[in-house]
Amino acid sequence: MEGKTVRRFALIFATLMLLSSAADARAADPSPAPILGKECFFTEVGFITGFGYGTVTEGYHFPVPLIVHLGVDTKRWFPSLSDHRGTLTAFLEPQFNLVFGAEFDIEGGIGFGLKYRYPLSDVMSAYGLVSVGPQFITVNTVDQSNGFAFADTVGIGVNLAVMPGVSLDLGLRARHLSNANFRMPNNGLDNYFGTIGFMIAH
Repeated sequence: MEGKTVRRFALIFATLMLLSSAADARAADPSPAPILGKECFFTEVGFITGFGYGTVTEGYHFPVPLIVHLGVDTKRWFPSLSDHRGTLTAFLEPQFNLVFGAEFDIEGGIGFGLKYRYPLSDVMSAYGLVSVGPQFITVNTVDQSNGFAFADTVGIGVNLAVMPGVSLDLGLRARHLSNANFRMPNNGLDNYFGTIGFMIAH
């Protein structure tokens, strides 16, 4: 058992080292982002998935998010931010989530939010985000009515450059689902997510 654990840690360490060395090599390449050009309205486009954990009275509640991230650098509207090293992005995230656990359910909706990203090195940046938006949920539980709800989300994460303009996105998010007492019950559902994806930016 201990040998398996050591091998797993060695594999994870080797993978992280490989990603880091590839990021260092790619970051030195001055060529532009391969997809997004300066004329594109969105300055940040990505896809995010992962795994969420939560509970309801009837059992576990495991959402698997499928999120499209579309962001716009707010320097477009606030030129004074151009002198700041970090980037404040206004974004929207259409999403369709599969939910496993006590029963199979689905969620669909869109989040509107702000994300602040700050470079830590040539290949790594850290970010924090907040978002809110409407969701439609099919969950059947005594804790929360199904149908229309609001999703409030906060998150943190890192971006690791793997080639010019493209980065691996790793994050943690916390989400609260409830419906502002439009329907009862409305005790709310809380989930905690580990996310992985890619982000293209210029």
